[in-house]
Amino acid sequence: MNRLLHLLASRYYYDVAEEHDARYAKEGDADKKVALRIVAAQNYFYSAISLIEALLAKKELHSFNHENRMRKVLENRELFTDEIVTLFDAVDRDQRNKVTYRGENGQKYLNIKKLAKLLREHDKG
Repeated sequence: MNRLLHLLASRYYYDVAEEHDARYAKEGDADKKVALRIVAAQNYFYSAISLIEALLAKKELHSFNHENRMRKVLENRELFTDEIVTLFDAVDRDQRNKVTYRGENGQKYLNIKKLAKLLREHDKG
């Protein structure tokens, strides 16, 4: 897959997530806060996925789907830090759905956001 396309998509998703995260912090209405958190979390998650795909593209790999992605990450651990692998495993398996489909908050949301940030920093290195 084309690394540049994944990088561009990741930046776009991240910018949208940051915009909604900032709006979430200022919003007073509880229902709107949940909606803003869901949108931010989904976009942070897809930013992270796009960056994972960009890193895999360095080796001309592509995961094609959620089920295959963790296997590709584990098979190519040298592309990722241990912290990224551990956080991705937690977020991808369980936490993302709880935040993006149920509107849960707290550490799960922060983990999705942290994963996106870690991958952005890691890919710059």
